[in-house]
Amino acid sequence: MSLYLCVIAAVLCFIASRHSLVSGVFVLLAVGYTYGIMRANAPDSYSHFIFDAAVLGFCAAQLSRRMSLAEEHRIKSIKPWTELLIAWPILLFMIPNQDFSVRLLGLRANILLLPFMIVGARLSDKEKYDLAMLLAILNLGVFVIAIAEFFMGVESFFPRNGVTDLVYLSKDVAGYSAYRIPSTFIGSHAYAGTMVMSLPFLIGALHQTNKRVLHKWLVMTALAGSLLGVLLAASRSHFIGAAAVIMVAMFSVGSRRGNFIGWVLILATVAWLVSGEQRLQRFTQLQDTEMITQRIAGSVNMSFFELAGTFPLGNGLGAGTHIPYFLSANIQNPVATENEFGRIVLELGVVGLGLWVAFIVWLLIQPGPSRSDPWFIGRRLAWVTCLIYFGLSLVGTGLLVSIPQTCLLLLNVGWVATRRPERATRNSFASRESLNGYSPGLATNVPG
Repeated sequence: MSLYLCVIAAVLCFIASRHSLVSGVFVLLAVGYTYGIMRANAPDSYSHFIFDAAVLGFCAAQLSRRMSLAEEHRIKSIKPWTELLIAWPILLFMIPNQDFSVRLLGLRANILLLPFMIVGARLSDKEKYDLAMLLAILNLGVFVIAIAEFFMGVESFFPRNGVTDLVYLSKDVAGYSAYRIPSTFIGSHAYAGTMVMSLPFLIGALHQTNKRVLHKWLVMTALAGSLLGVLLAASRSHFIGAAAVIMVAMFSVGSRRGNFIGWVLILATVAWLVSGEQRLQRFTQLQDTEMITQRIAGSVNMSFFELAGTFPLGNGLGAGTHIPYFLSANIQNPVATENEFGRIVLELGVVGLGLWVAFIVWLLIQPGPSRSDPWFIGRRLAWVTCLIYFGLSLVGTGLLVSIPQTCLLLLNVGWVATRRPERATRNSFASRESLNGYSPGLATNVPG
């Protein structure tokens, strides 16, 4: 069954991507949103590659499409970095210091999703708006499933097997009496992280003057559902990410009092729901400074520097990646690490770490658009999201392999790195988009 699902996912993504970039991204993300629950209910070896097949279908369609001049201009700055970050793992793949199957999966983990940085840069203003509406639908869909799991139990949706171990190890909510809610994802962290990564697109869409009333209420409902989803998933790190994005959004719209009041109403509603349910309050553990200090100390430690000294060229691709359980015994000289940068050293060596650090610094110092840009707020929130999550990588792993969170992160990365067209060219692009029914501009009535 899972082999058929791989084929179906690849074909659907190929067909949708041939239709349009946004359609392809939407179908791909839909596969990613449901990947966890499909894999849990079809727990054979092929189920691990359902999303990979979808990505290959998407990429195959995009390779056969010619980019417009506007798209080529937008990706001009991010393209060399993407090629460089892909080239280094390919070079290391030639070093036979791990089993071939492990190196192949390591190659998959280190380069398969990186092209989404270019996809994020390619998106036009109209395409970002269309994607935001589709993300709102996806987020509401998985929120409905999350609510069902909350009341009916996770067991009704995720059978116990080797694939769902992570779900059933997460019974640490409300005094270790309840599970974190994974919705349709492989785990609660993937659910919460995906919700946070979608916020720049959703909030950015609220600042468009062309939005319909129905679209406004759709996005606002999706925002509330997304924030509640983070709390249902009971992830403290993703709560920090969501809180940072919302705070920046609230104080970035200060031109109108109604904007701020709208956010207060949304947050007050969420707070009222949370106050009466202990299972939504795991984030309050962030008040325990001793626990937080110990958690950080356990992740950011000297073992990171020891890894760099012991494995200057890495311990081999796949040596630090979460590979399928049926291949874990093939890893030679296994070494554990507690943060994403340690994983990069373990797999890509000191050079790979240097490339990623240089890229992150370059990304975060890119000049932002002017305040007259219709997506100014969305792009600012994308920058905040990148900053927060690259920072949180110091205390956890999986940032570059989480499905579909990583895709959305890299879309945000590409958005931040987008090279904006000159004013005259931009006006020409805007005219074309207007002819297609989209008129970008700053909104005068965001939440509320």
